[in-house]
Amino acid sequence: MRTLSEFESAQNKRLLRAIDEGAGADREVSIDNPVLRFSLDGPAVQDHRIESGLLGDWLKYFQAAVQSVAYALDELRPTHDSGPVPKEIQKLTKLYSGPVFASSYGMVLEGRAGIGQEEIPGVGNNEGLLDRTINRILDLTDSAGSGPAAEDAVLDVAIPLGRRAIRHLAELSNVLAQAEADVTLTWHSQSTVSRTSRLSSDNADRCRRALRADDLEDRTERFRGIVVGGSKIRGVIEIELERGDVIVVRTSKQEVTALLGAHAERGVEAEVHVLTARSPLGREHHSYTLVGISSADD
Repeated sequence: MRTLSEFESAQNKRLLRAIDEGAGADREVSIDNPVLRFSLDGPAVQDHRIESGLLGDWLKYFQAAVQSVAYALDELRPTHDSGPVPKEIQKLTKLYSGPVFASSYGMVLEGRAGIGQEEIPGVGNNEGLLDRTINRILDLTDSAGSGPAAEDAVLDVAIPLGRRAIRHLAELSNVLAQAEADVTLTWHSQSTVSRTSRLSSDNADRCRRALRADDLEDRTERFRGIVVGGSKIRGVIEIELERGDVIVVRTSKQEVTALLGAHAERGVEAEVHVLTARSPLGREHHSYTLVGISSADD
């Protein structure tokens, strides 16, 4: 096991070697392995060097965010995201350090190639989960730079992912905001040929403020209404409440067809976990997760 100082020394040597050999940012990386290139810049980067503690924090919190977002997106996850992220998800979303390249400070992170369903049972759509996860994180970084209502846009992306993912995304944003570092992320995979997003330290601070844990509230409510629709692809059912509002309630994708068969266009009483976040602009964002459901006549 290498220490952080040894890790930094090895990475700096690899960077200098890459520059000398002209490898640079144009180095070809096989798309058989999904690849994330990230480049850090700003006051925290000097002469292609970065403090090992900052780099270590960035890598640690990025991996944690990837795993928690993947768990939130997994088709077979339990209703609630309590407890540790399953080992199957950790294995599927583990990122490996690749080469550094010539930028302010650039590094390649590689995922595993071609994981089949038989290799990691208990996880829905293995091959697409890491790709959907990284794209959801890039949705969030894009939202952070979307203008005056950026905090609300961030919460629209983050709150369906649940409290754990929100916490890890806040920690990741905090690393950049505190260090006044910017990051450029470029993702390559079989499904996403190339996608680039940039998160400045100012926008990271917007993320951090929007995702503050003290602005999150959990509660369980019982709603009465009529099931008016749903989507197996999205893993949701839609309930029109007695007051006329329609709420979109997340549930397991495998349960949607049975729930619609039993309750479509019928009155129900649903027990729902509600996660509420309030943006710095005062707007409330809600995420609804099904706990239990029964006929309103029972």
